[in-house]
Amino acid sequence: MGHSLLSILCLLVSLFVYSCICAPLEDQGRDKITYLPGQPGSVEFNQYSGYVTVNQQSGRALFYWLVEAPTSRRPESRPLVLWFNGGPGCSSVAYGAAEEIGSFRIRPDGKTLYSNPYAWNKCMCYR
Repeated sequence: MGHSLLSILCLLVSLFVYSCICAPLEDQGRDKITYLPGQPGSVEFNQYSGYVTVNQQSGRALFYWLVEAPTSRRPESRPLVLWFNGGPGCSSVAYGAAEEIGSFRIRPDGKTLYSNPYAWNKCMCYR
């Protein structure tokens, strides 16, 4: 991993941890996703989405979507996983989250979602 890529990764992790731990409760409440269109009724995890400012002077921010592990799991078995993808021809949300390892998949009707049994936040790797 190149030095600059490692520096960027460390910055992103620091910003993410800072925003999750140090953000005022009203920011957390504002960013909490309470319902997605077509979402199944029985969801046992919290989701948050918003922006983390990386350069206030330039007005630059990074979009994030935090999906917690199910609340039924013990805290010590819920590691923090950062998942990055995207780039030309590969949307992190439209394809990565909706078709690969995101928490929900889109049904063929294009209007409803169902739980992804192989979602990364359900990983039992760390028991």
